[in-house]
Amino acid sequence: MGLAVNQPPIIINLKPSATPISIRQYSMSKEAKEGIRPHIQRLLQLGILIPCQSPWNTPLLPVKKPGTGDYWPVQDLREVNWRTEDIHPTVPNPYNLLSTLPPSHVWYTVLDLKDAFFCLRLSSQSQPIFAFEWKDPETGFSGQLTWTRLPQGFKNSPTLFDEGLHRDLADFRVGHPDLVLLQYVDDLLLAARTEQDCVKGTGALLERLGELGYRASAKKAQIGHRQVTYLGYLLEGGQRWLTESRKKAVALIPAPTNAKGLREFLGSAGFCRLWIPGFAEMAAPLYPLTKSNTPYHWGKEQQLAFDKIKRALLTAPALSLPDVTKPFTLYVDEHNGIAKGVLTQKLGPWKRPVAYFSKKLDSVAAGWPPCLRIIAAMAVLVKDSDKLTFGQPLTVVAPHAVETVIRQPPDRWLSNARVTHYQAMLLNSERIQFGTATSLNPATLLPETESPSLVMHDCHQILAEVHGTRGDLTDQPLPDAEATWYTDGSSFLRNGERKAGAAVVDGKAVIWASAVEPGTSAQRAELIALTQALRKAKDKKVNIYTDSRYAFATAHVHGEIYRRRGLLTSAGKNIKNREEIQDLLHSLFLPRKLSIIHCPGHQRGNDPVAEGNRMADETARAAALGPQALSLQVPEAVRTPGQLSLEYSDSDLDIVQQIGAKYDEQMKVWKHQGKTVLPQKRAKELVTHLHRWTHLGHKKLKALLRREGQTYYIPKLPSLIQQVANACVPCAKVNTKHLKMPEGTRMRGERPGTNWEVDFTEIKPGKYGNKYLLVFIDTFSGWTEAFPTKRETAQVVVKKILEEIFPRFGLPKIGDSVYVRRHQSRTLEPRWKGPYTVLLTTPTALKVDGIAAWVHASHVQRAPSTSTADASQDGPDEPLQWKLHRTQNPLKIRLSKIVQ
Repeated sequence: MGLAVNQPPIIINLKPSATPISIRQYSMSKEAKEGIRPHIQRLLQLGILIPCQSPWNTPLLPVKKPGTGDYWPVQDLREVNWRTEDIHPTVPNPYNLLSTLPPSHVWYTVLDLKDAFFCLRLSSQSQPIFAFEWKDPETGFSGQLTWTRLPQGFKNSPTLFDEGLHRDLADFRVGHPDLVLLQYVDDLLLAARTEQDCVKGTGALLERLGELGYRASAKKAQIGHRQVTYLGYLLEGGQRWLTESRKKAVALIPAPTNAKGLREFLGSAGFCRLWIPGFAEMAAPLYPLTKSNTPYHWGKEQQLAFDKIKRALLTAPALSLPDVTKPFTLYVDEHNGIAKGVLTQKLGPWKRPVAYFSKKLDSVAAGWPPCLRIIAAMAVLVKDSDKLTFGQPLTVVAPHAVETVIRQPPDRWLSNARVTHYQAMLLNSERIQFGTATSLNPATLLPETESPSLVMHDCHQILAEVHGTRGDLTDQPLPDAEATWYTDGSSFLRNGERKAGAAVVDGKAVIWASAVEPGTSAQRAELIALTQALRKAKDKKVNIYTDSRYAFATAHVHGEIYRRRGLLTSAGKNIKNREEIQDLLHSLFLPRKLSIIHCPGHQRGNDPVAEGNRMADETARAAALGPQALSLQVPEAVRTPGQLSLEYSDSDLDIVQQIGAKYDEQMKVWKHQGKTVLPQKRAKELVTHLHRWTHLGHKKLKALLRREGQTYYIPKLPSLIQQVANACVPCAKVNTKHLKMPEGTRMRGERPGTNWEVDFTEIKPGKYGNKYLLVFIDTFSGWTEAFPTKRETAQVVVKKILEEIFPRFGLPKIGDSVYVRRHQSRTLEPRWKGPYTVLLTTPTALKVDGIAAWVHASHVQRAPSTSTADASQDGPDEPLQWKLHRTQNPLKIRLSKIVQ
């Protein structure tokens, strides 16, 4: 066993908050225990393992070696790794390491050091951290063992050993400048120009390793060969291939059945992407399935991409090693948002490929025109090629006039930050030169599904044509305009409620004005106003003035960018005001000739533009305070009783008898005082519908219904209105209510989720800034909800009530319709099913029609009220009877539905 004599004992630093972890030893089979016993005894004899007593303990796992049937002890150090400090990993990337190997050195020696980590000593103060249990009946030992050398499985072991060996071999590199020594942890590659130099250098290296205390494996040594295998690559004559074992390992992988398996396949194949032309384009159909929130559906397109990658691995070409003494040429092309490139070097009259590149552009760059996407592709590939060129001269060849576009970028697509980044990276005349576009670009010939024919074009002309949404749209007034209109949107707070309105005027008269939905932002109102102006100007020549930079930029610039990007942000999420932007983009083509002009807002002058803008602003504010231009749609169930048979429940029939109503055989309804008696369910739908649009208080809403109630009689109208108004969340947010209760009174709810006790308590010590705990207790069931918070304020309480308590604990009553959250059997994706009718309730659960088991209250949400026309045939609108069946279990009952 080796011992690095020049390396001091290693001290392992723990995290400040780390405490000892003690995990008992897993049970293991007799065969496995007998298999690892010889290794444990050998390590004890060598002094690498010693007995100890430690508060730390992690389990030992016997791992069976493939082919030999021998077992090797492996310690599970995951908990220890989590509690020790991280150090920056300096182990080189094989991708970059082989790039430093000059093609002139064609004789190789490969050495593998034996038990490399055990060559480094472990400090006595750090040894207890790696303790584990061991019992040996033969020797009578029962207790803990720990390591005196650097253990395998510790997260920092590769970096610590790599740095230590680099320090030990520094003098060898200085003393042999004609040799190239590459080191990847414990794998060494020595390269020389001639066989004699290689053999002589190998002897000097082995002698130096022996002096330092390291040992090399004689079985794995490859000394003085033209062809060797190193880090999974086959090296010969200044070229590199993938080894057959690595290609077969990936090619034999079956089609993955879940996202985790797909990520493992892409990771294994990605190691070989340097040899696969167009890898990113091949793998494009597979990447969406790797997301955790995306349903995993393996179709024909995914299987085709999977097979293409495996075929490409089996036919992987040979790549030459980069020669840093020669200049490089990078051929770049872009297709469907995927950058493709070939890095080459000249060898006589030929261009030898050094690497293939393929990378997917970000969502912002993917939405640009082709002449700008090629700039983003070039910047990405130049950055990747720097790992191989090491700052050597680079000539970039692309099928676009890229240099002129970078020097004079368009002002509508690229942000200042991107322009600066691209110019700083690509306009470096000392290192990067732009080659003349050739008719035969190797990057263009990389595989793709459909290769469109190249068309010669002018990049500046193309960018000028696609800068906006409509080709003839201008921001200058039309001299032959038939109308000149002014638009504006307004949003402001009034009595705690955000009012919003939009208007279109011509400076003298109002073309269109209306209030919009409460809570609408000013930007959204501006979009609505501009869209209405475009619709009113259908088949006209019109000038439209707006003081909104947001609406102006959406119409002229951002609309086309959003359309090309699929109405997504740079993060891949839906943009704000998505529907309004879509309506605006569709309406832009309605006028025969159009000019949208931006004007300053709140001007004081007397010119027509200032007066028109002020009129639009005043009209929009006035419209916000007025009624909304919406038609009130009363449910069909209460609109035409002559054509509809109202369904009365048992409770409705009891009310009808109490008020002395008479049944009308012709109309099939109950009449009282000459009016049709509405069932409670239909009455609640009507009141809820009216309150949703007006948000009137119970007094004004009662007066409105009584004044208009010439056709219908609504029993228990005051209590029904009070119930609907009290359950309205927007009204609860705006209208404060002070409950007058005598001191010492504790209200207990009549059902779960109606009455809560709330209080703060302090957390010591606080974590992540959360110093307080907000506790809710349901007075009916005793159910407790707790939320860590950073502040102890009323705003925090209200936020948690609105976001956590109301949506989750609004438990329905018996007879209500609800949706139930269920999970799919294959993907376990949650989805809402229903509606179901509530049969029974408990403090924390519901019994609904159609589901045998009880449903927890947190898995239930109220179903919206629907009219009879929209209700399903087996929904809660049918007159039902329920039959009770007793079971052998006295704690269970069975309910069955009988349809009349």
